[in-house]
Amino acid sequence: MKKAPILLSATIALLALASCAPSAPKLDMGIFQGTDGYVLQFGKDFKAGMNSVDDVGISVAIILDVSGSMSNPPGSGGEPKYLQASKAIATITSYLEGLTRRQKDLKVQVTLLKFSNGVDTVLPMTQLTPAGIAKLKGAEDPANFQPNGNTAIGAALEAGAQALAQSGTIFNSLIIITDGENNVEPDPLKVMDAIYANRNNASTKDFQIATSTQLVSIVGFDVSSPQFAKFHDRGARISAAGNQAELEEGLRSLLEADITKLEGR
Repeated sequence: MKKAPILLSATIALLALASCAPSAPKLDMGIFQGTDGYVLQFGKDFKAGMNSVDDVGISVAIILDVSGSMSNPPGSGGEPKYLQASKAIATITSYLEGLTRRQKDLKVQVTLLKFSNGVDTVLPMTQLTPAGIAKLKGAEDPANFQPNGNTAIGAALEAGAQALAQSGTIFNSLIIITDGENNVEPDPLKVMDAIYANRNNASTKDFQIATSTQLVSIVGFDVSSPQFAKFHDRGARISAAGNQAELEEGLRSLLEADITKLEGR
C-alpha cells in the first residue's frame, strides 16, 4: 500500500477501560482471537503479575512512526515530520507532568515505542514520578527517532495492546503517530477488530484481565485516507492537524477527554 504524500501525522489512540467483567477462560498467555484466522497472542515476555486493574490512574503508550518518509517535511513545509512529532510528544509530557503535580493521588504511566519495519521500545512503561518524568524527557531526544524503513501500524497496535494489558491502571490510552498507511503485516484493521472482539479475553494462566469499552481516535493531515476512513467506520474519533501546534492540541484534547472520564468514575 502506497503512502499518502502530504501526511504529517496521524494518531491512533486506543483507550481500554478496565472493568469488573466476568473472568474469561484461563489461557497460557494473553490472547485476542480475531477474524479471518488472525490471532493476537502476547509474547513470552508478557508479565501476568502486572495486569491488575485496581490502580486509579491512566497508562499511555505513545508509539511514533520512524519510517523513511518521516524524514521529509510536511506539505505545508517546516521541519521534518519526525522532529515535529517528537516536539509534540515533549509538549504532551509537560502536560502529563502538570497533571501529576495537580493530582498526586492519580497514577500516570507512560511507555514510548517506535516503529518502522517492526517495533522497538524506547522507554518501558514508567510511572511519572519525578524520576520517571526525567527518564521520559531523556527518551524524547529526536536522535532516538531517526527515520528509516516501512510503516508497521498493525505491529505497533499489537505492541501497544500488550503493554497496556499489563499496565495495572483503570484507563489505558494507546497513541500512534504516523505519516502514512500500513504496508507491513499484520493488517491493523484485523488487529483492531481482534481487540474489540475480545474486550474481556486477554487472560493469562495466572491472572485474568478484564477490559471493557475500547475507543480509537485519529488525528492527522489526511483524514480522508481510505485506511483512516475504515478506522472511523469502526468507531474512531477523527480530527485534522495541519502543523505541530494542531497536533499537540489534538493529542492534549484526547488525553483531557480520557482523564475527564477517569475523574468521573
